[in-house]
Amino acid sequence: MQWVFSEYDKKLAADLGAYLGVSPLLGALVLERGYTDPLKAKMFLRPKLANLEDPFSVKNLREAVLRIIEAIDKHQNILVFGDYDVDGITSTTLLVSILRCFGVQPSYFVPRRMEEGYGLSKSALERALSPQRPDLLIALDCGTNAVEAINYITNKDIDLIIVDHHQAKEAVSGTGKHILINPHVFDIEGAPWRNMCTVGLVFKLAHGIIKEMRHRNNEVAWNINLKDYLDLVAMGTVADLVPLCDENRILARYGIKRLKTTRRTGIQALVQASGISLGEDITPIDISFKLGPRINASGRLADASLPLDMLLGDDFTTCYRAACELNDINKERQDIERGVLEDAIRQVKQYNLDKFPCIIVFDPSWHPGVVGIIAGKLSREYHKPVIVFGEIDNGFTKGSGRSVAGVDMVECLQSCTDLLGSWGGHPMAVGVSVKEGKVDEFRERLAETITKKYGPDFDFSPKVNINLTLDSGDVGLELLDELELLYPFGEGNKEPVFALKNIKLFKEPEPFGGGQNFRFQIPLANGSWINAVAWRFGDNVPPVNKPLDFAIKLGWNRWNRRKTPQATLIDWRLSK
Repeated sequence: MQWVFSEYDKKLAADLGAYLGVSPLLGALVLERGYTDPLKAKMFLRPKLANLEDPFSVKNLREAVLRIIEAIDKHQNILVFGDYDVDGITSTTLLVSILRCFGVQPSYFVPRRMEEGYGLSKSALERALSPQRPDLLIALDCGTNAVEAINYITNKDIDLIIVDHHQAKEAVSGTGKHILINPHVFDIEGAPWRNMCTVGLVFKLAHGIIKEMRHRNNEVAWNINLKDYLDLVAMGTVADLVPLCDENRILARYGIKRLKTTRRTGIQALVQASGISLGEDITPIDISFKLGPRINASGRLADASLPLDMLLGDDFTTCYRAACELNDINKERQDIERGVLEDAIRQVKQYNLDKFPCIIVFDPSWHPGVVGIIAGKLSREYHKPVIVFGEIDNGFTKGSGRSVAGVDMVECLQSCTDLLGSWGGHPMAVGVSVKEGKVDEFRERLAETITKKYGPDFDFSPKVNINLTLDSGDVGLELLDELELLYPFGEGNKEPVFALKNIKLFKEPEPFGGGQNFRFQIPLANGSWINAVAWRFGDNVPPVNKPLDFAIKLGWNRWNRRKTPQATLIDWRLSK
């Protein structure tokens, strides 16, 4: 791996640290995140819920609030239509819960991925509208680009509100007959809510409803504590990999704290079924690798109404039974995923597909519910954008893509629209369908587009971005405590990586996990050391008694209600 060292103004870092009441090292880390203004740096380091902007600053949110309140006052039928991933499920849970507080019993619906596909598909809408025609349909985490579906809904005299964060294929999409809340369509670049996922936008919508209701002296509104819904916001925000900065950072930071003490029965059940004890700290890693995958697995392989009913439930036994069922579905997903991953890697090697700037693999037997996961794993393995295609349906080959930093997949797909059916998503993640028999042509066209847009010499090689080079004496409890001020880490606020140079190991690393991992001790100043762990480094063990440079992350290892200092190895090399 290539090590890339960050540069910063040491005096400015020291001055900023002094202003913030932290060390120059933490001042440097804040500076590196782009916070040169002391007041903005203070808001970043110590975010407060009071720093959230007025919800009515979001374009079209006031209109949506007024239409929802009209539906509440007139006792109209409301249908909440959500997506089947974590963001969609938590968004639907939040809005349905808020509406129930005001005495409304909205119906709610999520598509069946295998049968109805993504979003406002015709088959999904036919099933959603079959019990009764609603007066108002609220679509969450889908719908921005669904022009035909929007016409279908509005032609039935159903009012429509869409809350979504997916990028629009056109400057402004839709028919104009509905209310669209989407910061990527309407709101200015740099707005603090610009990069929210849908559950964050629904939180602001709920805030707007409560604010307007309180203005109207509605007694119920005064009894709602919006902080109680931050657990849902944290789950959706972290799982959807949106940047954890600006308002996302505020909501995720407080939401993760709320998860620890959540009173939501469904989340309590999910936490326990995931192997986490109630009352333990819950981290973004827990959301990404334990809680989120269990919710997503149901949407990928079965029916996402299962986790939705669980999160809306209030009987622990019923909720825990659902959480255990999610465990079983998730294990099935893991088994399917392993087989598809092996097949995909074999295909890449057999046909030298890694020579292309975007790796595209295809097998109609692959389960469509795992192609996105496989795309992510291959992207991390080969350090390139990847699209994985599975099933063929109605003349189109369906797939999912994941990108790497610096390559906007949505922009790249624009040049191939004549080969595509439905498609869309974010710069880093897309869903896409290609005309049957056109995968090879699509591969060539997309390669041409990426090469033209980013140049033939675009560097896809893996890199380690080093934030700071530390002296061994810098590594101590004070630094570990200060690093927690940067928490939570995720997209847009990466966990810092430190370099320690000219370190000699005096003790052989200890393998574990079948030899795939190892533990070791990094010597520090004054004869002390810090325990370190290396995941999946079993075939790359550093030697003892030789000068080495280590790239590491630092933090507290929390286990069994205890915490101990720990370093995590990112890379190592012989000292120069």
